[in-house]
Amino acid sequence: MVLANGLTAEQQASVDRARAYAQELQDTVFKDVAEAERRRRAEESRPPPGTVNPGLLGGVDARNLSVLSRLYVGSINFELTEEHLHRVFSEFGTVHSVSMSKDPATGRHKGYGFVEFEVPEAAMLAMEALNGTMLGGRQLRIGRPNNYNVAVMQGFPPPPPERIYVANVNEAISEDVLREIFGPFGEVSACVLAPDLSARRHKGWGFIEFAQAAAAEQAAAAMNGLSLANVVLRVRPSVVGGPLGPGMAALDEAAQVPQQVADMAASVSQSIAEAGPAGSAVVLLANVVGGRSEVDDELASDMAGEGL
Repeated sequence: MVLANGLTAEQQASVDRARAYAQELQDTVFKDVAEAERRRRAEESRPPPGTVNPGLLGGVDARNLSVLSRLYVGSINFELTEEHLHRVFSEFGTVHSVSMSKDPATGRHKGYGFVEFEVPEAAMLAMEALNGTMLGGRQLRIGRPNNYNVAVMQGFPPPPPERIYVANVNEAISEDVLREIFGPFGEVSACVLAPDLSARRHKGWGFIEFAQAAAAEQAAAAMNGLSLANVVLRVRPSVVGGPLGPGMAALDEAAQVPQQVADMAASVSQSIAEAGPAGSAVVLLANVVGGRSEVDDELASDMAGEGL
């Protein structure tokens, strides 16, 4: 018997079975694959352990945070190098990268470059403190790159008025000590310093959150520029909202170096020392994880368009 759609009953039954099987795949196998892909992407986008970056922890796109954390630096003395800029700007937070455009004919930089920090607060502090200051006999011009768009911040979590950013903290100052130092301004509800998991110490910057916004405002105004443990403290209100992260507590959660690895490292060091200047030692290191390496197309585009 031929049905209205031109198929026989047997053919229609085959079509129905195929559709049912396809739906079963959609509900089981394909769904599992999609869920596995979602988990993989979530794992890849998860901030590394010990992250103290409210925006990143709050789900802000890392590329947008990168734009907000980057500065254009102009009128640089031609004798200064990227290392010089790195040291100067590190006072305001961890410097992620320093790039200076080079003249291919002379091999010297063109007098301008870009500095990118780990968090936007460091960039704001550096711009506020260094724009117009003298370095190497020239007055620095510091601002935002061409690809900076203030509209990007509209999608960011708003910064809590009770939170301040603190940088250039002496490595001898702990979170507990920092909490006590800022305590006179008001109740401190949170104090976290960014941990360096490899060196097992803090990076010299972090965030302090008060119970009241007025306390944060007073602390930022009074403590910025104060000499603390022989270094000048840098303080300003936070820029991007989001969770603070565990701070130095992340060191307790970080994996410890196995004793066997530590003993091997000590043995290698001793062998190199015993070899002395006259000898030579060859050390094979396997499965060593390198640092972050990436090609920043946006930065390259910025530098190409920033002719002086």
